[in-house]
Amino acid sequence: MKIKLIIEYDGSQYSGWQAQEGQRTIQGELERVVSDVVHEKITLYASGRTDAGVNARAQVAHFEIGENFKFNRFQFLGSVNFFLPDDIIVKDACVVGDDFDARFTVKKKTYRYYFYVSRFERPLFAKFLRVNDNVSVDLMREACQYLIGEHDFKSFVARKSGKTNFVRTIYDAKILDFGDDLFAFEITGSGFLYNMVRIIMGTLIKIGTKKCAPNAMKEIIDGKSRASAGKTVSGTPLVLFSVDYGE
Repeated sequence: MKIKLIIEYDGSQYSGWQAQEGQRTIQGELERVVSDVVHEKITLYASGRTDAGVNARAQVAHFEIGENFKFNRFQFLGSVNFFLPDDIIVKDACVVGDDFDARFTVKKKTYRYYFYVSRFERPLFAKFLRVNDNVSVDLMREACQYLIGEHDFKSFVARKSGKTNFVRTIYDAKILDFGDDLFAFEITGSGFLYNMVRIIMGTLIKIGTKKCAPNAMKEIIDGKSRASAGKTVSGTPLVLFSVDYGE
């Protein structure tokens, strides 16, 4: 039997999703609690690994358990969420078919990177990235268009990623305006490389602060050189917003 979980978490106090020896991780906490609740050691398989400090509104994971397990959604959610730490919650759980795989059947993922524009720190926006008020959000918006489509994103991956295939398809990329100088860079794609969204965000800030023109985004993509892109910004304002399986 496969059980699918929808998980929300604040990742600021964790060393990312993936279980690691001697590190506090989202996967580690969830596997410990779920195993206790179902009285069987389970392994969680997620839609993808989020980096240290990164959050999720709707991470998807699944685990397998014997067919004799009596799954009751309300009891399961109540028990798991009672024992989980306050910064992790399982929002929903359901039995799925054997053909479902949280990682390999993903069609699209959407991330949001939250930032605000201000000369001064805003206490209510403490977890978001502050960008000085010399930035042009319009230039950042213009640069987003060059991300859409299938590209080799080698310029936007951490050097230690270990990947050899850097081609990904981006379906949408835009800047959302929530008012009160709060914004989010939202990007939807077939998949993402290690630190990819954080490096793209650093590049958008570089463009927004007029260190290069919006069309430099295309040149950076075509150049396939990490050195030409912006810096890797903090993971704390980044949220895995949704995962789409085409259901």
